[in-house]
Amino acid sequence: MDTKYVEARAYPTIGIILLGGVSDEINRLPLHTTAGIAYTGLNNEIYVKTDLYISKNKKGIVNGKDIDVNSERSPFRVIDKYKHEILMRAGEDDDMNISFISENVNVLSGSSDAGAAAIGICIESIFEYNINIFTFENDLQKISESAGRSLYGGLTINHANGKESLTDHILDADAFDDYVIVGCHFSDNRQPSDVIHKNIIKHPEYPERVKNSEKKAKELEKLAQERDIKKIFELAENDTNDYHRLLNDVGVHIITGEMKNFIERVKELKNNFWNAYIVTGGTNVFVAVEKKNMNKVADEAKNFNANPVFLKVAGPPEVISRNF
Repeated sequence: MDTKYVEARAYPTIGIILLGGVSDEINRLPLHTTAGIAYTGLNNEIYVKTDLYISKNKKGIVNGKDIDVNSERSPFRVIDKYKHEILMRAGEDDDMNISFISENVNVLSGSSDAGAAAIGICIESIFEYNINIFTFENDLQKISESAGRSLYGGLTINHANGKESLTDHILDADAFDDYVIVGCHFSDNRQPSDVIHKNIIKHPEYPERVKNSEKKAKELEKLAQERDIKKIFELAENDTNDYHRLLNDVGVHIITGEMKNFIERVKELKNNFWNAYIVTGGTNVFVAVEKKNMNKVADEAKNFNANPVFLKVAGPPEVISRNF
């Protein structure tokens, strides 16, 4: 008998209003409103591919390695919730299991969001999209707290307060077609997201950041309506600076010396052409530019021992194939 499966592709993410602080280690609901984009390479060559399939034994594989099926952020926290109905829809008995294989392809940052979204779209397709998407998104946040960015694609805002969380899609990917994000990769070393979440909330200005995130989200909605892409990325740059100032103050240092030097050069380049930079939780500097200037940024990045990759804003996840 043929194995029943769904294979999906989802896209990683970059923060626009950066996330710092979650409700707890289980539910992982953001403590404040955030925003972000999904991204891929110019030829759609950056993504997370996931196969969800029915098996006799429960197994989860990420990038060729078995995962701990009982870990707090295990995808099985979501898969097991829907297991009975998935098996019922497949005509299988409850003694069977749901397993998955997930692979990151050329991803710079934000792979957890894409992995969660890929699991999500697989389950949604089995349910023929007849599922409460708001509750379902909260389930996926147990895997990755900003999963909604990848689940909807384009530009999204996640309205959250630590108790409730809901993502709105506010701008399609094609609105960004005249722009390229040059992803400048400096190192594979990065701070775990939980180090950020647990420490940034200690900053005395954190309550003010929570308030400001709401104001920034409202401004972002206005800019999306006006399709003012430059100001969207400028808002992101402003938020990057505020975010890392707070993190530095509480002893979490993400921006390395080489990254800092490159950012100073990017600021100098503003005299020659428009750009805006973003640094999230990893050792990448993302520089948004008009397409005509992307090679100029890439050449500068190489002078600072960074590996530049050309990126574009991506849409929502998609089912590649299925036998269900």
